[in-house]
Amino acid sequence: MKENKLLSPAAIFLLGVNSIIGSGIFLLSGKIYEDAGIWSLLAILCAGLSIFVIAFAYANMSKIYSKNGGAFVYAKETFGRFPGFIVGMVTWLLGTVTLATEVSALLTAMKMILPNLNSLLIGIIIILALGIISYFGSSIIAGLDNLTSFVKIVLVLVFLFTCLWLVRGLNFSSPNLLTASSANLGGFKGFLSAYGTVFFFFTGFSFLPVNAEKMKNPAKNLPKMMSLVMLTCLAVYLIIQTITIGALGPELTKTLVPAATAFSKIVGSIGIPLFVVGICFSIFGVIVATTFNTPTILASLAQAHEDVPMFVSKNNRFGTPTWAIILTTVCGIALFLSGNYVFLSGLTVFMSFVQYLSTGLANIKKKFLLIGIGSVLFSLVLLTSFTLSVLILGLGILILLVMIYFVVKLDDDEREKWLKEHQEKSKGADVNTVKRL
Repeated sequence: MKENKLLSPAAIFLLGVNSIIGSGIFLLSGKIYEDAGIWSLLAILCAGLSIFVIAFAYANMSKIYSKNGGAFVYAKETFGRFPGFIVGMVTWLLGTVTLATEVSALLTAMKMILPNLNSLLIGIIIILALGIISYFGSSIIAGLDNLTSFVKIVLVLVFLFTCLWLVRGLNFSSPNLLTASSANLGGFKGFLSAYGTVFFFFTGFSFLPVNAEKMKNPAKNLPKMMSLVMLTCLAVYLIIQTITIGALGPELTKTLVPAATAFSKIVGSIGIPLFVVGICFSIFGVIVATTFNTPTILASLAQAHEDVPMFVSKNNRFGTPTWAIILTTVCGIALFLSGNYVFLSGLTVFMSFVQYLSTGLANIKKKFLLIGIGSVLFSLVLLTSFTLSVLILGLGILILLVMIYFVVKLDDDEREKWLKEHQEKSKGADVNTVKRL
């Protein structure tokens, strides 16, 4: 790859921020407040610090393995092909679930101003359109990514400087606001629920190592940029949640998009549609970044790691993997149709959990003990936050992947047998040729 096509540190930073800051803080801030009250701020801080430890686990492994793939490369190189295949497919599924989740989030936000919107049809059209765009080359997707990154930064700054003046100290001190207002979870159970939900806010960071080979000096730049991206996103989330609590108080749980409601208190009724449009751009940025990353994962599994049929990685004349894009698009549509936004966000965290756990274990085996143990412990805590439906579907997917692995392995055995027979026939033909000479 030519040097001028490699991602600079600034481009890595923008890609990271755009991959992470999406629907979560805008659409789920009311849910975590409902679960934990003002302690939702502590949940954001704890989840952010936990993710920061996990990000260091990724950074450690990226110094050893600087090629495309992220968690599944670390799993395969450290533990072997079987764990690598499972984590690799989970990584790809994480991308498809994220795509479906963010499209669902986009339409959820749009319904605040267009209540009669045909969500199913529009969602399918969006996923299909992005799949077609990605077919014609990543440069188009990269351009969309830069545009939505800029809109997202402007949105956060506008919200900060306009709504900061609405904050009231009473909304942080009133006793009835210290626990959940409608879900009535409260206590430690409510805090754990909020903690698990906040993990969804950060799941996009794991896509950065997937494009390691597209970065300048990834062993040096990737760990630094991951740390900067995580700190930036944590600060943004804390600021937005603090302002929405301070500005809305008990009203926070009664609105679909709390930030838009707070903004409308400053500029009037026009504030809600204006801010919802900005949020839709923010969410669309994550959709774009996911569209850019996810087919790369599946193509890499096929091409570099021989765990998926080779035709999946075959590039078209635009240099993009056609079948990887088709499979990602089809699976994204299927997942989009399978559940609502809250359910899909939980499934996203479950897929991330598998990645975090495997990367933590890889760190332990590579003697990065403190970071590895911390990553494993924080990953296991997530198990307490999943709903039963998410656990059942998530475990069902893992069992299905195990079954698929042995089918793929059997196919490989047959292919190896064919290759040996073909080589023997070729040698026999060469010997006969020599004898005739």
